[in-house]
Amino acid sequence: MNSENPIPNSVPKAVLGAIPKLVEVLTPLSVEDRQRAISATMILFGQPSPASTAFSKTQARDEQIEPADGISGKGTAWMKKNAITREQLEHVFCIESDSIDVIASSMPAKGKRQQTVQAYVICGLKSFLKTGEPDFTDAEGRELCSKVGCYDMANHSNYKKAFGNLLNGSKESGWKLTNPGLSEAAKIVKELKPQAAV
Repeated sequence: MNSENPIPNSVPKAVLGAIPKLVEVLTPLSVEDRQRAISATMILFGQPSPASTAFSKTQARDEQIEPADGISGKGTAWMKKNAITREQLEHVFCIESDSIDVIASSMPAKGKRQQTVQAYVICGLKSFLKTGEPDFTDAEGRELCSKVGCYDMANHSNYKKAFGNLLNGSKESGWKLTNPGLSEAAKIVKELKPQAAV
């Protein structure tokens, strides 16, 4: 055992006996595979995995952050996590206490297909910043595409096939920005308004 991480005297003998066996089984695995193996084992025992417990604690912490000047608590936590400043957001959105509107006149991508994806991502971010939920209708996405100049009636449906894992949903049920979509939204905001050098 590593002397830098002493085991408390209060640990039962059965646990102490299991530790060397666990170390032996887990040693050949990568760090990621070790975490997967431990999580899967906990699930088999009917207990929450360490990863889901950590996620729940992070989610609960994010939900406790107070809204700030028109931005939801979750939106404020997203800003902090992605190092997005209010100034950067205000280059993309008009943020009032009771509404958030997109004011960006274009999306940073070159082609209309990728600009359409970016417009829908920004539409989800708009909702997320205001309500804490990244849901929006297809009509809202199309409206933003028209506003930023990337709506192509003949190809719009094909362009939406490029959403990949950034959005879930459909024209009929509406769209929801995913966690990868929220990460992509941060990149788009930073492309639209890079942070000033200090």
